[in-house]
Amino acid sequence: MGLKLRKGRSIDRVGVPHGHGRRAWRREAVEFAALFVAAGIAHLFSTALGHRESGALMLIALGGVLCAIVSAHIWLTHRHDHHRPHSSEPRPAPETVVPAARLWRVRARVRETPGQLAALAAATAAIGGNIMSLSTQSDTDGTVDELHVQVPEPVRAETLVDALTAAGGRSVRARPATMRELVDPVTRALLLASWAGEDPDRLPVALAALLDARLAPDTGAHDGRETLSLTAPSGDRIRLHRPGLPFTATETARALALLGQATRTAEPRTA
Repeated sequence: MGLKLRKGRSIDRVGVPHGHGRRAWRREAVEFAALFVAAGIAHLFSTALGHRESGALMLIALGGVLCAIVSAHIWLTHRHDHHRPHSSEPRPAPETVVPAARLWRVRARVRETPGQLAALAAATAAIGGNIMSLSTQSDTDGTVDELHVQVPEPVRAETLVDALTAAGGRSVRARPATMRELVDPVTRALLLASWAGEDPDRLPVALAALLDARLAPDTGAHDGRETLSLTAPSGDRIRLHRPGLPFTATETARALALLGQATRTAEPRTA
């Protein structure tokens, strides 16, 4: 029979790697020599005690003590192994407690100075908040930063507003938000424009969804910048109202763009 290789080492005909027999022979020789030494020591010890009257009793007593020591050692070892957790058993992973959080839509007028946005981010982090989205909008009297901020549930809106105001924000306002609002504004506008183009009657609802506002009856009253009035291609008035968050110039431009797209879509049908 030919020789085989196992992990790069030659193996003899009986499947034992070379060198293993030599190591076994050395170990057996050492154990045999230790047996001779132990037998000689035992003979000397028994001979020295055998000439005494109490020698036999001393040997019996020493044997009993050794038996007691070995028995105690075995018992302690067994008890220790019994209480030791088995490494093969999977240990339960430590539970990670995730605090409840709320999402807020925040708007703040900011100065066009370097480091202003970093100051707002640092103030948000100081109260345990995380900025989920950020957009900058132009308005008639400056720049407005809109942030969706997630903060731990114990943090109230007043705390968030005070923190951003102290960091340099002006006219800071916050209201509850939902994860649906985190959709990219451009993507939302394109989807709503396509949806409204299929049916002109959907235009008021599409505008309200675009600006996160609600439709209000056209009473002719002016409610300030929290109300936006538009004219549909059909000539009807569309009145949008959003309390707590005034419409910016950028949002008005987005609404007018959607109206323009609806007008171009409706022209061939009326021709």
